[in-house]
Amino acid sequence: MYDGIPLDATATLPPLVDRNYNANMSRAHNLFRLQEIDLLIDKTKQRVDEILAILEDDETIEGVKTDLSKAAEDLAAQNSAVNLAEGAVGDQKYKIERTESKLYAGKIQNPRELQDLQMESEALNRHLATLEERQLELMMEQEEAEIKHESLLGQLENLENDRASEIKTLLLEQEQLNLELARHEGNREGALASVSVEDLEIYEKLRLRGGGYAVAILEGSNCSLCGVAPSESTQQIIRKGTGLVHCEQCKRILYSG
Repeated sequence: MYDGIPLDATATLPPLVDRNYNANMSRAHNLFRLQEIDLLIDKTKQRVDEILAILEDDETIEGVKTDLSKAAEDLAAQNSAVNLAEGAVGDQKYKIERTESKLYAGKIQNPRELQDLQMESEALNRHLATLEERQLELMMEQEEAEIKHESLLGQLENLENDRASEIKTLLLEQEQLNLELARHEGNREGALASVSVEDLEIYEKLRLRGGGYAVAILEGSNCSLCGVAPSESTQQIIRKGTGLVHCEQCKRILYSG
């Protein structure tokens, strides 16, 4: 429903009749019927515009792509850091191996030299422990970077699949709405046949000023849109349909329904 107006196909509206028959209907009735069709057109166009906006909006996917690009850069940096750490550990182990080979080969007899080599070996091993600790930290950071990267890859894939499905559904709806809009426009042309140029000018001005509503139904004794009750004599004129009567409050045309 649209403020009390059915939004289904125009089968919900009174059937169009020929010019001679509509000419005998009240001017307010003809304008009210035109308004019903115009409200359907407004609602249909609004939804078409919403669909176009949704189809053009890829902000969410673009945001994930940006995050994924940053995650890929971070992962590459972490891989590089781990490779450097592995190289440093390997070099350190090689130094230790050389030092201990000299230390235990039995070729060095000088106690001072042996003591120096022993101290060097201990220092190298202490530094190796530091390098291996740092390597472990970097490997853990690398794993976190990999998890984040994989998560974003999965998220992007799901978003793109959902987006493809959404676009397909929206395009089908858009096609249906365009058909409905063409039908409404045709009905509008038929309704215009029973509206004079002068009445149409009044109607368009009131509709523009009244948020799409130029005609209000007289519900009981009150204007359906602003609630003000016209006088008894004015109500009688409205129900006779002999002319256009405007609400004293909102200035819309009053129609007895």
